[in-house]
Amino acid sequence: MVPTAGVAVSLLTDGGGARGLYAALCRELHADLADVTTPAPFAPAAEPPTVDLARLLGTYGREGVVVTVAEQDGAGHAVYEFVDGTTDFSQPLDFDPLPVTESVFAGTGVGAAVSEDHTPVVFSTPRDGTGCVCIGMRRGPKVA
Repeated sequence: MVPTAGVAVSLLTDGGGARGLYAALCRELHADLADVTTPAPFAPAAEPPTVDLARLLGTYGREGVVVTVAEQDGAGHAVYEFVDGTTDFSQPLDFDPLPVTESVFAGTGVGAAVSEDHTPVVFSTPRDGTGCVCIGMRRGPKVA
């Protein structure tokens, strides 16, 4: 939506690769109709910061999903698994979160159904002190 140009774009779709389609269409339409340059896709930092992974390692959970963050070969590695009644939704997703900032990472290898090339993986600590990870706009508190 670009209110100053009187432009609104809506895309209704279902299926794999929808975010890539959305990004490509909106980049072109925003440029043509509103003279707006859409930011580059989310990606790892060109010069990633050094991050102490120890505080982020562990298991995070929410209804139907468990995310395990571990250290593998000196870097972070995560597994996103569907559990309980959602196990048939997908095979576990393995990805390597690459640091963008101290708490924001770019998840690789998740696939175009989730994001263009990288999906944001955001670690936070709400007021209650429980560490959380947010992937795909869904937050899971640290459970172990």
